[in-house]
Amino acid sequence: MAHADVLNGEIIVQTHWNEKELVKQLPGAHWDNDIRAWKLPLSWAAGVQLRGVFGTQVTYGDQLRDWAADERGRRVDPANARRDLTEPATWRSPEDQLYPFQRAGVQFLWTAGSALLADEMGTGKTIQLLELLDDCDYKPALVICPNGVKLNWQREAERWCPSAEPFVVAGSAAVRKKILAEAADNPWALVIVNYEALRAHSRLAPFGSQRLARCPDCGGHDPVTTATRCEVHPRELNAIPFKTVIVDEAHRIKDPNAKQTRAAWALGAGTSVERRYALTGTPIANNPSELWSIMHFVAPDEYPRKSAFVDRYCLLSWGDYGGLDVKGIHPRTRDEFFKILDPRFRRMPKALVLPQLPPKIRSTRYLDLPPRQLKAYREIEKGLVTRLDDGTLMVAKNYLEAKIRLLQFSSAAMQTTPDGYRMCDPSPKVDELVEILEELAPKPVAVCAEHRQLIDLAAARLAKLGVSHGLITGGQRDFEREAALRDFQAGRLRVMLFTVKAGGTGLTMTATDTLVFLQRSWSMIDNRQSEDRVHRIGSEQHEAIHFIDLVARGTIEEDQIARLHEKMLRLEEITRDRARLDAAGLSTQDLDLEEVKLLEEPL
Repeated sequence: MAHADVLNGEIIVQTHWNEKELVKQLPGAHWDNDIRAWKLPLSWAAGVQLRGVFGTQVTYGDQLRDWAADERGRRVDPANARRDLTEPATWRSPEDQLYPFQRAGVQFLWTAGSALLADEMGTGKTIQLLELLDDCDYKPALVICPNGVKLNWQREAERWCPSAEPFVVAGSAAVRKKILAEAADNPWALVIVNYEALRAHSRLAPFGSQRLARCPDCGGHDPVTTATRCEVHPRELNAIPFKTVIVDEAHRIKDPNAKQTRAAWALGAGTSVERRYALTGTPIANNPSELWSIMHFVAPDEYPRKSAFVDRYCLLSWGDYGGLDVKGIHPRTRDEFFKILDPRFRRMPKALVLPQLPPKIRSTRYLDLPPRQLKAYREIEKGLVTRLDDGTLMVAKNYLEAKIRLLQFSSAAMQTTPDGYRMCDPSPKVDELVEILEELAPKPVAVCAEHRQLIDLAAARLAKLGVSHGLITGGQRDFEREAALRDFQAGRLRVMLFTVKAGGTGLTMTATDTLVFLQRSWSMIDNRQSEDRVHRIGSEQHEAIHFIDLVARGTIEEDQIARLHEKMLRLEEITRDRARLDAAGLSTQDLDLEEVKLLEEPL
């Protein structure tokens, strides 16, 4: 029979020779030849996994029993009690600016220590974190977020966390270093940095077999690798003694191979860091294996190795091309998975906590492509080559490029430019948008698309018609986005055009009750994020929120439907929104309609 106890801050497991394969199932288990025993991180997850693997065939030492009792009484049970604590936000107490469910969220974050706050988009995750920072001595703090919401974090911090001094990292390299130097001397600093800047101002954490570039000072042997190129050399952000590290839109760190992910891990693993928080309403994009990267940031001791996590908790099957695909959570270890996740996970669906929000109404308009555009589409689809209207030959080099071209042809014609190919008129999508604007006049409307070129076509048409509009696209300066958004919310602009990537996160567009999708993204996360720009706190002024999809009949856009539905069901495995609403006796109509609409056949 196996025996487990605590030694030097680790769990030591002594086993018989025939229990080797069992103990190897434990994530993070490794053999220590000096003490002739297996070692595990001292964490709640390791204790739960020990019980799950060995069942009753393991004994526990007094030190491990005492530690587990303390951890359960101090963190796990109180966090579990608060993770479901809520009250519909139909009122606020006069002395508290937060809704009751937001105040419960702050209490959960304080109790959990480090956690993933996965409240649905538009419920105020930002202000919950800022309220926590203002109430408790967890500064200096670091916020890692998309570039488009840095100013939003600064603005909200000035209101909800007046005890902190925001430092927005922006500008040239020299300016950014100056800002970080000033923040390093301020014990109340709230440093706000975008994902793309992490690599330049932080070292990277290791992952798997990937080798980090090292300069000679860091043990490297290549003199060409200078301190600037070194990936383990401490940099400006690593020198600041952060107590709290926050990752906003944390699905951005789902890929453990990405350097910005490993930079976020390195910052979260700083010796001064006491708490790590991840914020996202869509914690997975494709399958449950992506959750590991986020939770490895939140609690690295509880999620030490991705391969062991996938083997134990993910349901695998052979894919079409011979590889193993993750199909969902493994039913055999499902209960164990949630026993580990739940004390660090809180999710509040909008239907549960914001019943005053208007219902969602979805509609799809199917369009027919012009004959010449349809002919080019079919030729690319079948033979990867077509001749454009300007006489040039378009060749798709592979099937991935062909899919991109098919999506473009589904929305507009194509032409050759010195830089490649570009979408151009005629565009049935833009024609239909103009008709929608005429039908809804003079109401404000938000419009989004995956490709910036399509947004530019729509902007040119609106300018020609004299329709006031604003743009949120990649490459804009922060103040330009803020000005456009402010004018739209104030009613000075009738149409807000934005790309899914640039305007789909962290922004509020509640001035309108209609969002038109010229294109959908292949990413379920991006689609849901875009929808919640208009369906969030502040949209109570509308009777309903309308989502209008423009889909080209008989094209690849119809194939997106089945894929998005499958991804949505996998997200539901983690969030369990339907079960929460059923348990509360609330309607699941919005979820039902969303699934029906995604499965709907074109008319």
